[in-house]
Amino acid sequence: MRRPGDRSGPPRSRLLRLFPRFAAGSAVAFGCSEVTFLLLFGLLGASAALSGGVAFLAGAVPNFLLQRYWTWKRSGRIAVRGELLPYLAVIAVNGLLATAITAGVDRLFATALQHHGARTALLGATFAACYVLLYVLKFVLLDRLVFGAEEARARREERSRHQVPTITRA
Repeated sequence: MRRPGDRSGPPRSRLLRLFPRFAAGSAVAFGCSEVTFLLLFGLLGASAALSGGVAFLAGAVPNFLLQRYWTWKRSGRIAVRGELLPYLAVIAVNGLLATAITAGVDRLFATALQHHGARTALLGATFAACYVLLYVLKFVLLDRLVFGAEEARARREERSRHQVPTITRA
């Protein structure tokens, strides 16, 4: 029986520990992307596709660094095949979808919305909505395929060892 104030209970889920850090790192990356998009499209008059592509890159770099070093507490050299390429594949899908959808909405409403400020607000909201909708999927993929893959493999091996009776171990 646990006493009041006893915190020796089961540890919090690994995902419950990771998700708040992932959310904070993603918020920073999203801010970088959204500000870049609004500056390029809204102030400089760049196309929605160009603005979305550059905005994607502006968020991708801080996102990788924050997620790798802070969220998943990885250290050492970056493994190109094990981390960087899978990371780029996961976020490229997100970035390409957000850019394509935003450019599509721009083409769809370009003639209906003549006021540049209104168009900028619509496209900024569209760009943001794409990232929000794919947010949880991105977390799961980064955890399972990129930064948490080694940890998951170690947990599976540990569970496997405990399932084999001691007599059968070499």
